Amino acid sequence: MGDWSRGYEVSEGYTYGFVREMAPDWLDLCARLAGFAPSRGAGAPFRYCELGTGQGLGLCLLAAANPGGEFVGIDFMPEHVAHARGLAAAAGLGNVRFLDADFVALAHDWPSGLGDFDYVALHGVWSWVAPAVREALVRCLDHATHPGSLVYAAYNAQPGWLSTAPFQHVAQALGRRAGRRAGQSARKPGVAVLEEAVDTFDRLRVAGAPIFQSLPGLRARLDWVRGRLNAGQTHEYLNAHWQPAWHSHVAAALAEAKLRFVGTATLPETLLPAMLPPSLGDVVKEQTDPALREDLQDIAINQTFRRDVFCRGLAPAFARDFEIAGSTRLHLLTPPEVDEILTIETAFGDATLPPGAYLAIVSALREGPRSLAELPGSELPGSDWPGSDRPGSDWAETIRTVLLLLEARTLALGAATPGEPSVAQRLNGVIAAAAVRGAPYKHVACAALGSAVAVSETDLILFDSWLAESDQGSDQGPSPSNATAFARRIAERLARVGRAIQQDGQPLAGDAAVERLLPVAQGFIDTDWPRWRALGALV
Repeated sequence: MGDWSRGYEVSEGYTYGFVREMAPDWLDLCARLAGFAPSRGAGAPFRYCELGTGQGLGLCLLAAANPGGEFVGIDFMPEHVAHARGLAAAAGLGNVRFLDADFVALAHDWPSGLGDFDYVALHGVWSWVAPAVREALVRCLDHATHPGSLVYAAYNAQPGWLSTAPFQHVAQALGRRAGRRAGQSARKPGVAVLEEAVDTFDRLRVAGAPIFQSLPGLRARLDWVRGRLNAGQTHEYLNAHWQPAWHSHVAAALAEAKLRFVGTATLPETLLPAMLPPSLGDVVKEQTDPALREDLQDIAINQTFRRDVFCRGLAPAFARDFEIAGSTRLHLLTPPEVDEILTIETAFGDATLPPGAYLAIVSALREGPRSLAELPGSELPGSDWPGSDRPGSDWAETIRTVLLLLEARTLALGAATPGEPSVAQRLNGVIAAAAVRGAPYKHVACAALGSAVAVSETDLILFDSWLAESDQGSDQGPSPSNATAFARRIAERLARVGRAIQQDGQPLAGDAAVERLLPVAQGFIDTDWPRWRALGALV
């Protein structure tokens, strides 16, 4: 049968994550920011495909939050597909399916029943697969898109990974020595291989190897890997064909599928090059070749990861389209502390927002979701939207602030057509119940956003207990006067999986555990439940 992995790291499954930039409404916003009108109208049905869907959790979250869409996930690792199908079935998601398929085979024989899609996403895949698989991906994109389709392609970018090449080379060699290709019986766990590679480079650093002076970013990368030794890092460093890419090369390859670069799905980077120091930004702006301009910008900021948005024949936006863009709705997700100066990490350095810059926007959204056009200082300037030619205008400042608040997760982007919360709640109940038992899930679907948000372990425990109390499918939760019963249910659910409530290091049981949990239960009823209902995560 040969090496079915084609050099891809298959000894461990991928992580269980969610990428908000892959949500359909987010991609539509990015197209609008770039001056294009998405072809999908508000409320229109759509089809969405993810090439390299991993464990499938992200696609299930999108499917639950967008029940009017049809979702297809494709992956060649059977354990990924098995997990994805099991999760979708447990949540009763009828609008998502997962295929166990190889991209090279699909490129040569795209099933007629698969059809084409309004959105296609690839997250990380491009950087990790063999050249022949990248060529196949382009042919798959040609099959999978139609005029008006948006394609999200995220990948490790140069030049930010140049200093990592020596570490990846050694990790790869150690992995080969350990016998890690598919079909070989003696496999050393990927995390153990990375630990050995980090230890080797630590010894080189302590011994004064000059490479650490030549590549100052190498030490920071080692620290990053050391603090995140997990399955995701094994996929990052142990793939045989690991290859960070220049944007211009990716754009040239995808042009073979009639795909044109639109812009970025990383919102702060839509503000570039204007956010760069003038002398640096001028070097970028003066370059007339669009692809080379993106490469120069990446060099200017030492880019490590790109989330590119491509289109197949999008139309430019006109005056009416700018008015539609102003209807984009925003939700307050995590209100800042009083007088808090927000620091937002970006690829080009930290951006700060003092309270005076965001207070009016946050105050308006405390009263409920609002559209961009309804925010203070956001009088629409017609075809100048988003105001790139009017850097001093109130509208341009509002857009800049909103984009940074979205990046900081202070705000969340609302769905153009919110889905049915009961569908999201079904999946969230499955996720929460599994998380309490130890599953590594950290997101819940939100119908009002058409997306998902990150949650804490405590959030998931409360979700599980709440939905168990309300009989999973009911829209009736515990009454606000019954916090004691809710606290008791939390204690019972935790005890069932062997997790004790503690106080001062001592386990609590019975009425003592209930009393300890009572403030938590009351807080959920008073504050959290209304917030989750507003986001469409619970009904």
